[in-house]
Amino acid sequence: MTNDTDIEHFDITELVERANAQARSLNIGELSVRAVRFYIQRGIFTKGLMVNQLPEIEQRALPHKGNQRFFTPNDVTTLLGIKSQLDAGKTVAELGGRETRESSRSSVDDELSTRKLLFTELNASSERVSDEILLSSFDSAFGAPRVESSWTVSLREDITLHGTGAAPSDDAVRELLRVVTTHFPPLSAAAMPADTGRLKIEIELADIAAPYEGGIVNSSDAELTPGGGASARIWEVCGHDELERDRQKLVAAGFTRLQTGTAVHTGAGRGAGIGFKGVIHAHGPRWNSPYDKSGHTVAVHGEDELLARTWRSVLKVADQHDLRRLVTPAISSGIFGFPSPHVFEVAFRTLLDTETDVQVVRFRTISRRAFDQMIDALQRVRSAG
Repeated sequence: MTNDTDIEHFDITELVERANAQARSLNIGELSVRAVRFYIQRGIFTKGLMVNQLPEIEQRALPHKGNQRFFTPNDVTTLLGIKSQLDAGKTVAELGGRETRESSRSSVDDELSTRKLLFTELNASSERVSDEILLSSFDSAFGAPRVESSWTVSLREDITLHGTGAAPSDDAVRELLRVVTTHFPPLSAAAMPADTGRLKIEIELADIAAPYEGGIVNSSDAELTPGGGASARIWEVCGHDELERDRQKLVAAGFTRLQTGTAVHTGAGRGAGIGFKGVIHAHGPRWNSPYDKSGHTVAVHGEDELLARTWRSVLKVADQHDLRRLVTPAISSGIFGFPSPHVFEVAFRTLLDTETDVQVVRFRTISRRAFDQMIDALQRVRSAG
């Protein structure tokens, strides 16, 4: 009988190193710590053992007693099996895992939660510029919109609501009026900034990987491997095996790693079936600066310029591959720690100030809080000219 003290335990870094050593011998793609955390978050891989679950002799030998988790040689084998199945085309759901959906956290009776709320900044040349809130109904399989009927509601002289399918309820219209009153001052109340003539910015409350005709931007790590959040969703929809093959082509051509502020293009794999023309993998900066005493952000380590450089790299790669429309998450938000709404303001300013052939950049989030912050941030950037 094997005693617990005879079983070897190691942390997640060594878990990945051991798995990759075997992956190389099997001639399959390597893993990253981010990928393993994604597997854990989706419930298809073990969370490992907490310190207090280790044999007592190992607990005493640890230099600290934090919340680190530990794994065993059997977990290495399991991890490689999961990766092999994903590379073979299996989905997270097919492996018994959870998929992130905004609707899973919202009431099915909440009409606004079942529609996509889209704020559009129009930069077309005209004497009078109007903002529009668009509601589009997508089926649960993320197929093309089903147009059963269409309708139009004038919320104000300069703002019109368009939609397809069933007309919104009175409660939904009241909620939209609240959004308009809060976020959209009348055009007569403030001077509009000069038109850039370059691109327009759209903000949508939606799954990052919902169908879209254009390129999709992936907030990537330096190694161009699957991560968590929006990155994990993009890899899932485009296909781990397809994107890994494209990554290996880049490696064969001399690619080693993405430097902070740079971007690279690959095909969209299975994502081409829902409109994606390609994937731009961009490596943004991590936030390492403090907040000042008033709670405002102070980028003392050059994070703002690095983030701006990242967005300029995205536009440059898009121009090189003739991509005129992009859908994107907010690069460097989330686990990269760039504070909101500062991360949005830097992005919007850079996009509007950079000369490019890109016509539309649509930001997507499944967070209602981030959605509201993006709208506020874009209004501030526009008002500042």
